[in-house]
Amino acid sequence: RLKKDKNLGYNGSLSTSYGHGRYGTGNANASGNYRNKKLNTFGNVGYNKGTRWNEMIFDTYQNGIRLDETNRSTGDFEGINGRLGSDFFISPKSTIGFLIGAQSNLIENYSNNRTFISPESNPNKIDSILTAPNTSTGDRKQATFNLNYAYESGKNRLNIDADYGTFRNEADYLQPNYYYNAGETAIISQIINSYNTPVKIDIATAKADFETEVFGGNLGIGTKFSNVATDNTFLFFNVKNGVATRDNRRSNQFNYNENVLAGYVNYSKNLSSKWNASAGLRVENTDATGELTAFATDLEEPPATFDYTSYFPSAGLTYQHKPEHAFSVNYGRRINRPDYNVLNPLREQLSELSYSKGNKFLQPEIVNNIELGYTFNYRYSFKLAYSNTSNQITRLIGPDELDPRAGFISWDNLATQKLYSANLSLPVDITGWWNAYMNFSASYTDNQADYGNGKVVDVQAGSYSCYQQHTFKLGKQWKGEISGWYSGPGVWGGVFLYDPSYSLNLGLQRKFFKEKMNVRLSAGDITYQSGWSGVSRFNGQVGNGRGNWDSRRATISISYDLGNNNVKSRKRNTGIEDESKRVGG
Repeated sequence: RLKKDKNLGYNGSLSTSYGHGRYGTGNANASGNYRNKKLNTFGNVGYNKGTRWNEMIFDTYQNGIRLDETNRSTGDFEGINGRLGSDFFISPKSTIGFLIGAQSNLIENYSNNRTFISPESNPNKIDSILTAPNTSTGDRKQATFNLNYAYESGKNRLNIDADYGTFRNEADYLQPNYYYNAGETAIISQIINSYNTPVKIDIATAKADFETEVFGGNLGIGTKFSNVATDNTFLFFNVKNGVATRDNRRSNQFNYNENVLAGYVNYSKNLSSKWNASAGLRVENTDATGELTAFATDLEEPPATFDYTSYFPSAGLTYQHKPEHAFSVNYGRRINRPDYNVLNPLREQLSELSYSKGNKFLQPEIVNNIELGYTFNYRYSFKLAYSNTSNQITRLIGPDELDPRAGFISWDNLATQKLYSANLSLPVDITGWWNAYMNFSASYTDNQADYGNGKVVDVQAGSYSCYQQHTFKLGKQWKGEISGWYSGPGVWGGVFLYDPSYSLNLGLQRKFFKEKMNVRLSAGDITYQSGWSGVSRFNGQVGNGRGNWDSRRATISISYDLGNNNVKSRKRNTGIEDESKRVGG
């Protein structure tokens, strides 16, 4: 009688959840996996639908004017996503695999923006009221393709990935502006705009990674090439008597092309039974161009070009004093590139007095980080860290240079950001039925920048936070959970000093049918205090703001496992993941 291989066969899962706060959201997902001695095939499909809600309020003083702005928005969304892959075991040492992923999302947003305008000298005397009932529709589609080869023989491992991804976004906006008198009984004037923003992004990457043993240590070498091409069109229209006429002085096309060639080498080795050392170097060459083509020829601008080579060393040292005491020191230098959508200088309006915009001259940020760590009993950890970031990518809130009434949120680079931080992680088994996890952190941030003409950022802020999660075994396959966090004051972006916030969450879980089915009930942000508030001061503008979203909600989740839980698919990353994260929301 032959013994059956428990790692072969099939498994899968079905899951669904529904949550309700002000509005409802839900999803359903299914996944499956089949494996035999020559092949492993796996896939999943998901569907989601619901409504989001958001509120933002700003009371702003600038250029002798008070702007009391409220924006409330809802967004209906519906999406489907899927993933299919296979691994072919062509030999005991070699595997060839492919992955295909796709998703499609439809979004309809509705917002009501109201701004009370008054003189700063008499802020309660309303001059006029601006209302902007905005609507927008969006259709987002993406598809990614991966081909992979993996080889493993003893301590030699080779992994090669080739990836391609397409990302498409069609969006249409109707943005009317109605100015009323102080009593809101008559329209003084109106300006109605619409704009269309199709976006095309194509990404191609190729990477190879090799690991082996050299002189008793582990050597890793690799290379990667990526090409990103984006095509962003901004068509702006003035609408009069229901007829839309394109405004060529506000319309443009922005193309961004980026090539990055990188190579790295890493080496780690146990120097003794207590000491371990590691070191590495990554080199990247970047060649990128951002070109804005204006439809009005007198508004043409020279392209933004970037061509540079950067070096990113890393090093680490670990000392195992005793089995329960470990000390470490690590240094690393890394680069963070901006999302593609924030490089696009288009102007997205809540009203003609409130908008956001991108920055084609945005530079990548360079982070130098050093960290000291201590781990006790393989569970409890404490870390101290310092990072110095040049060209920190951040958001700035400031007044418009042309319209004294208007304000914006933009992307820019700080000269430097210095960050000092500490973190303590404590998993605790209080009793046999009560487990807890606690995390405490504190930081101090120093932001510095000078953009000329009095536009200076000189902000220092300390912050602290704590998170706790308590899990209780209640018997008969019942579990309960209480979790929450508290965040002290700090700084967001370059200049926005935010106030404390906190959240309390509850959960109850039970398993059925020999633990195949899991049912979970949860209540999030019960006290409804996870929103934000604070003050921004920059370039003569002072704004007090607060906001919230649909965070207080109850959710039920159900999942059911099918088949053989021993069947596992190969876990791996693709070569396009870092670039895909920069596509943005």
